[in-house]
Amino acid sequence: MSKLHASSSWGEAAVQIIGAELRRILKHEAGTRLGEDPEELHQMRVGTRRLRSALRLFEPALKLPGPTRRKRIGTLARALGTVRDLDVQIELLRDKYLAALPIEEQQRLHQLLVYLDEERARARAMLLGHLDSRQYQEFKAAATDFLTVPRLRGAQTETLYHLLPELFRSQLADLWAHPGWQEPDIETLHALRIAVKRVRYSAEFFASCYGKGFRSLYLELKRLQEDLGIIHDCDVLLGQFHAEPAGAPTPWQQPQPRLSVLLRQQRRNALRRFRRTRTRVLEARTRSTIEQQVNWPGTLHDRELFEHGQMSAGALELERKYRITPSLRQSIEGRLTEWDFRSHPPLRQTDYYLEVLGPHQYTRARRSEEASQVCYQLTRKQHDPAGGRRVEEEPVSAPVWSALTARFHQLPVPVIYKERVRWSGFVTGVPLSVTFDRVEGMGFYSGDYLELEVMTPDDSLVAIAESCLAEVGGLLGLQAAEHVDQSYVGLLLGWVAAQQLTPRRG
Repeated sequence: MSKLHASSSWGEAAVQIIGAELRRILKHEAGTRLGEDPEELHQMRVGTRRLRSALRLFEPALKLPGPTRRKRIGTLARALGTVRDLDVQIELLRDKYLAALPIEEQQRLHQLLVYLDEERARARAMLLGHLDSRQYQEFKAAATDFLTVPRLRGAQTETLYHLLPELFRSQLADLWAHPGWQEPDIETLHALRIAVKRVRYSAEFFASCYGKGFRSLYLELKRLQEDLGIIHDCDVLLGQFHAEPAGAPTPWQQPQPRLSVLLRQQRRNALRRFRRTRTRVLEARTRSTIEQQVNWPGTLHDRELFEHGQMSAGALELERKYRITPSLRQSIEGRLTEWDFRSHPPLRQTDYYLEVLGPHQYTRARRSEEASQVCYQLTRKQHDPAGGRRVEEEPVSAPVWSALTARFHQLPVPVIYKERVRWSGFVTGVPLSVTFDRVEGMGFYSGDYLELEVMTPDDSLVAIAESCLAEVGGLLGLQAAEHVDQSYVGLLLGWVAAQQLTPRRG
């Protein structure tokens, strides 16, 4: 299965992430039934938790079979959770604390462990009953149907590049404002753990859409969740030891003074670590860094983020064009190498302008060659003052392209030759494309050009993108006087007019 990228669509992400969690649940069912390795049940439970978290995000985008919807998998999640919670208690008491207790207390703890084993056996029997139930069999059948033929509600073509920043901004805003940071009580602190876990799951789902720096957010969330989990486990055990029995007394009510001391010590240590992480995470500089990271998805594998004309759905593109000298180009290429930008194979284009009525109204036949691959394309661009611009592009065969251009060889039809080299990389997390064009066929407008392009996920980041363009322009030595406002077609028309030629219609 290919990794998700920032240029992937919301629909692709929904199908891939929901599918992965359904497969996780089904994969670990056999091991859960067998019961020899507690990790099998743990992974199946993790699958239900991650699936429910993913459904919070994606359920509106999918045509899901009823049994796989979030409200319908609660019974499975609870049955797995009851057994898993007992596994955690038994493992913690037996492996971590039993040997550290006085003999008398060990004997009492042995009685409690026998009691917990019996409780687990009853919970496991109920779990196996659910796995054999009609409800679970319907879930399995529905999951298999979805994995075979997933269906979306509508196209769902908006990209993760456009959607993820707002998703994470919203989740982080809720997390930063959570009352659990103030530790008002045990229940609110546990609620904070659940809130942290939800953001962590989102970070795991979309980690491949971000660069390496994004991993720092995931690691901080993991530390928080682990320490809050230890605190919760200690709170549950201590609460059980000191709770009044609802009916007949159980081994929980036997005195465990040394064990209680060890649990409180464990809780204090975890709470101390939590507070250190909390101080670091809630610091204004850390939060600003995290928000900067989530605002700009993308890696160098996202070619669509850097290719002209491949703008991510929902995103905005900002660009600046400059006319440069060959010596400045050489200097800039050296700087881009220092910044670890990636260069792409040269693209050679020959453009025949079969009809030109204006910068935004023309018919063009193009031959493109990149890495020994040749393709041909016919473009019709029209401008209607009332309806805006319309662009029609269609690939054509080599014979059709030759037929379109052959009749114009003896006529003064504008022809532009262009060699394009594109560099792509990131500046302070912002994806930047730097394109060098060496253009011929435009008379005194022929020469070297450079175009800086930044694609912003949404309009809230336009000011940052514009600041990035200005900063990069300064660092690369581009002067304001070299800025070019016109497209190549506009420059071409300017040269044609200067030559007192009128482009002919074919």
